[in-house]
Order: sequence, then structure tokens, then C-alpha cells
Amino acid sequence: MLSRRYVLPLFFAVAGLVAGAEGPLGAFEGKWKLDKKKTQAKGAPEDLEMEIKADGSNGLVVKSKYREPKSAIYPLMWVGIMTYELPLSSDGSEKTNQIGPFAHVSKTTVDGKKMTTDWRATMEKGHVEGQWIRTVSDDGKEMTMQVISKASDGRNMDQTLVFARR
Repeated sequence: MLSRRYVLPLFFAVAGLVAGAEGPLGAFEGKWKLDKKKTQAKGAPEDLEMEIKADGSNGLVVKSKYREPKSAIYPLMWVGIMTYELPLSSDGSEKTNQIGPFAHVSKTTVDGKKMTTDWRATMEKGHVEGQWIRTVSDDGKEMTMQVISKASDGRNMDQTLVFARR
């Protein structure tokens, strides 16, 4: 039988390991790779990988890797996704980033296994706005990302991406 002097430190050590398993972003933190078999999105970035990690007390950063388009033209709907490093808030506060010619303004909230980012990218000739809804599966091995966007010319550009945890 363990004495009291060993039980309490053991309890806190185990509690610390469990709490550390899921950081401030819960199930979203980690590395994700686009599942080409499950993703049917047209024009999705080739070989897309994302790393999501906490950045400060109420922020996060999404680091992305992808194959550059051969045409060097980036489709409008992928603004913010085809970005090597995108800092976001995680508490619903507004965050502004400059992405090429776009001023990208976003608000992100995390609610359990659902992360929602409302965003707007503006440049001189127009804008595109939308929402990214990321949802992690119950087993934590898959993340679905709905990309809902609308351009200032009225075009709707909606796609769904499926990622596997790496």
C-alpha cells in the first residue's frame, strides 16, 4: 500500500500528463495531412498539410505546407488556407493579418471538437468572405474542414476537406 506522501505527488503527476495531452486547443493541436481519398474538393491545394498549435493565452497559429500551383495563381477561395503561417485568435476576438494583397480579418472560437473561423479578405478590387468550420472526429484521428466562401461578385465557393492526424 502506498503512503500518503507518495499518493498525492503521483496524483498530480498523472493529472498533469492527462491535462497536457490536450493543450488549450484540445483535439485540434497537432499535425494534419489532407486525405486525398476522402477529399473531393476541386482545386484543393496539392499535398496540403497543417500544423495547429497554441500561441499565447488566447491565440493559435496554423502553419501550412503545400505544393505551389504550377500557374503561380492562387484561387480566391483558398486565401488564408494557402498561407504558410496564419496567426488566429481562439477566443472570438478579431485578428488582422496581411496575406499578399489582402487584409485578412478573422474571428475564431473553439467549442470542444468544433473550431469556427469567420473571416473576410479585402483588397482594392473586391473581397471574399466566409467561414472555416473544423470538426475533429470522436477518436481524434480525423478532422473535417468546411470551407464556405462568397466573393464580392456573388460567386459561392464551398468545399470540404478531410485531414488525417499525422
